[in-house]
Amino acid sequence: MTISIASFTVNPVSSGANLNLQSAKEERDEGNLTQITYWGICLDDKQISYTSSRELAEKTKLWMERWLKHTI
Repeated sequence: MTISIASFTVNPVSSGANLNLQSAKEERDEGNLTQITYWGICLDDKQISYTSSRELAEKTKLWMERWLKHTI
């Protein structure tokens, strides 16, 4: 089993996120769309979790590796 970390970005306006429509419309009009970066934790090639910071993703990955080491 391989545990890895991969980043991905989300555009909150096009993804249907529950945002204040007024501010989202203003951002779109200005051409200043904000993308949000998440960090996915993957087991083999399947994403099993995600977090909003790389630091948390690395801590989660380390925890998972230790947990798997003791359960296998």
